Amino acid sequence: MPTVATARRSRLLLVALALAHLVAISHQVDGGGGVSLLHRGLLTLLTPVQRGVGAVAGVATELWRGWGFHRETYEQNRRLKARVRQLEAEAVAAAESAREAERLRELLALRRSAPLETVAARVVARDGMPWFRSLTLDRGETDGITLDAPVLSPTGVVGRVFATGPRAARVQVLLDRDAAAGVLVERSRVPGVVSGQVSAPEAGAEDLLLKYVPERADVVVGDLVVTSGLDGIYPKGLMVGRVRFVGEGTSLFRDIRVEPSARFDRLEEVVVVRHARESLETPRSVE
Repeated sequence: MPTVATARRSRLLLVALALAHLVAISHQVDGGGGVSLLHRGLLTLLTPVQRGVGAVAGVATELWRGWGFHRETYEQNRRLKARVRQLEAEAVAAAESAREAERLRELLALRRSAPLETVAARVVARDGMPWFRSLTLDRGETDGITLDAPVLSPTGVVGRVFATGPRAARVQVLLDRDAAAGVLVERSRVPGVVSGQVSAPEAGAEDLLLKYVPERADVVVGDLVVTSGLDGIYPKGLMVGRVRFVGEGTSLFRDIRVEPSARFDRLEEVVVVRHARESLETPRSVE
């Protein structure tokens, strides 16, 4: 007597044979347009699925393309920004080179025009305390620089060397309160001494004091002031500055302030006089 399991297997086998028969028939029967019923059924069932898969694939493709475009744009922007920074740095370097070349041309013109034996030097440090003004240069004793050697810029007198080392020198600038230089008012030939100051409320702390000028001396605003050569340090005829203020002063001397011609806040290169061959001022004829 057949068991329940055997009966169940028999039924499943019959169902499978029936389905196989139907598939064979549907494959042979034309459903119209040369397509079998099986194919038509599969198309009917799978078309929505294919559409969904196609839509998802399309979105994924667009997202991939968009990400690729964004990545490419980002890389282009990064490269462009890097190039802009490079060009800016090159422009700054070129401008600085041009300014340095101009300063060196001015120094060269000074060395050629002045009858002085000089050595060029760079300013490598500065001390700007109100009571003490100094510069440090990158040249020293091995370059022939000695104590009290005058230091010049293309626009005027800077100061004198007060300390030296083998490869460095320190310069006391005219703005220092203890500095002094013998000078002349170029127009009237009035002598005097210029020095620095701690402060000058009405004239500016960067002005020089022109001392020991008599009350009745012929000095007016705008007069040029040059070295006199009488101090034994600075050769005669070097540009010092221009008179900016003339006041009453004391009963003996006038209160005179001189705007220095040297640009102390912008000094980068200077020349140091090793020794003067002659005065810089054209000799006057004696009548």
